Amino acid sequence: MLETDIFIGRQPIFDRNGKCVSYELLYRSTYESSEAVFSNNANATARVIINLIHNIGLSSILGNKIGYVNVDEQIILSDVFLSLPKSQFVFEILEYTKVTPEVIEKVRHLHELGYKFALDDFSCENDNIEYFKLLFPYIDVIKIDLLALNNMTLEEIIAKFSSYDIKLLAEKVESIEIFEQCIKAGFDYFQGYFFEKPTVISGVKIEPSVINAIDVINMLYSTTDMNLISEKFSYYPELTFNLLRYINSAEFSFRHEITSIKQILNLLGPSRLRSWLGLFLYSGHHEERFQEAIIEAAKFRANMMRELVSALGKPELSDEAFLAGSLSLIDTYLHVKMEDIILKIHLGQPLLDALLKREGYFGKLLLITEKLEKANHIQALIEHLAPKINLTADQLYRIYSKACSCTLEIHPS
Repeated sequence: MLETDIFIGRQPIFDRNGKCVSYELLYRSTYESSEAVFSNNANATARVIINLIHNIGLSSILGNKIGYVNVDEQIILSDVFLSLPKSQFVFEILEYTKVTPEVIEKVRHLHELGYKFALDDFSCENDNIEYFKLLFPYIDVIKIDLLALNNMTLEEIIAKFSSYDIKLLAEKVESIEIFEQCIKAGFDYFQGYFFEKPTVISGVKIEPSVINAIDVINMLYSTTDMNLISEKFSYYPELTFNLLRYINSAEFSFRHEITSIKQILNLLGPSRLRSWLGLFLYSGHHEERFQEAIIEAAKFRANMMRELVSALGKPELSDEAFLAGSLSLIDTYLHVKMEDIILKIHLGQPLLDALLKREGYFGKLLLITEKLEKANHIQALIEHLAPKINLTADQLYRIYSKACSCTLEIHPS
């Protein structure tokens, strides 16, 4: 691998309104060094983040959001910070960091310079609070692992920090119900993939733009006549407008003069059109909690599924795999039962089995994709999963990395 060959994953961090405000950046410089603890944390962190800045660009990864990255005493005491844009990062002090007088003084100095710090995976036991307490004046956020509370209530956790000017972030939030409990208790931020669990709201109607996209998907399964398909597009101006945006995106670098919708449809072909429409279903403009994060997750799944089937020697299934990945969160996004929307689309049985039961060829790959999407310790999971689909760990790592990178670039609407 090249020095600049980097894996980047992101886990969203939400505010109390369910808006994604930050990402924890899950990064490694190479597959071989993807263990949680580097032999030289300072050098690794400096190399990786500087590569992000110069080779990928923070704006493409973070947009206008803040990135959370891990640091320990090695990094804190090094000169790494001087090369990093302090306005774009919160530095998470790991739970095993040695809190020496030198570390405290350096954090104090950096805090005065405008750097922001968090305490990661923080245990709320009194002895741990006592150990880290001298850092508290310079800490902006404390991340509380909800799976390690040792019978403490959420309210008791809040009370322990009520006298400090520190925001509390609930980690490993696993359901909407726990999210609501954390809000009621007084937490400020929330992290986890709880937003992917569908919340069905009775009486919710599927938006007209979604119904229109489903109508075109169904026609693409019933005919290959581009004249008929072009006519169908003419009924739906919002689909035509977004299709024009798509064909003019960086993915195509389309330089020819566009004279008709039929020209675009012939260029894409029915299979790729279905893939695009699968992501268009997420393009509603209503302000919903977790909307942006759900769309990002759907993009990752779609890309990961497409890369997997190609690597497994079945590139002819890539567009169908992409559609399976993109549709896998539509129930969560629309607050409608999966059956109620998927059964309106004339999908083949393999896709139905994958989306409704996670069974069959696509279902197996979708389960693997979901596990990779949520993993913090990616190396062990990749080594465990790769043999199950006859890939090497390095192959699966590269697929995962490519899917992450593509996800940052795709805009379905």
